Amino acid sequence: MRDELPLTRRRAIARFVFAGLVVLTCAALFSAAALVPAPPGVLPIVVIVCIGAPMLASLELPAAYKVLREETTAIAALRRHLAQLPETRHPFDG
Repeated sequence: MRDELPLTRRRAIARFVFAGLVVLTCAALFSAAALVPAPPGVLPIVVIVCIGAPMLASLELPAAYKVLREETTAIAALRRHLAQLPETRHPFDG
């Protein structure tokens, strides 16, 4: 079993970028196979890869979205807490 490192904001964003790149790559591959006459034996493989790869890449996105959402919620809670603190004068203000 693989020990997975904790998912940070940077890794969550990297997962979204990776999923986007997979989708773009598969779209380009599918377009090339459609525009350039590909051998008939290769077309089923291209279709399976172009549909399956983005589906596999999207399996990691819910956890990444959850991390980004929790961080946004934590920042909002921190700002609410800071807004409740009383204002004080700076000691060097005359």
